[in-house]
Amino acid sequence: MPRRPSVQPTAVELEILNVLWEHGPCPLGEIHQQLTANGERAYSTTRKMVQVMRDKGLIVCDDSSRPQQYSAAEPKDQTQLSLLEDIVDRAFGGSTQNMLMSLLSAKRLTPDELTEMQRLVDEAKKQGKKK
Repeated sequence: MPRRPSVQPTAVELEILNVLWEHGPCPLGEIHQQLTANGERAYSTTRKMVQVMRDKGLIVCDDSSRPQQYSAAEPKDQTQLSLLEDIVDRAFGGSTQNMLMSLLSAKRLTPDELTEMQRLVDEAKKQGKKK
């Protein structure tokens, strides 16, 4: 069982995680190929980043196959939730309301996005009444 990541991924680490979430388990060469589609990066840099991420517990490696297959240690939604909780705590003093108000004032939402947000708020209200 992989150990649970103790630190939040950096921006570069998130790029690698996004490759793994999108493509599933990948050998190092494929990870590098996907990353260089967005710009130049040395293979040795990708290899070092993957090793650091493995040491941190952000990714796991299947050593039984050749080439070795790397995959994310946690599902995307779990990592996103962890990152969001960290942002709420550090940037908004733990206030989900302040975070949501800042997001709503800073980003233009489509009518469909607003409708979906309203549905989620209504659902959360119903869940709160059931407790």
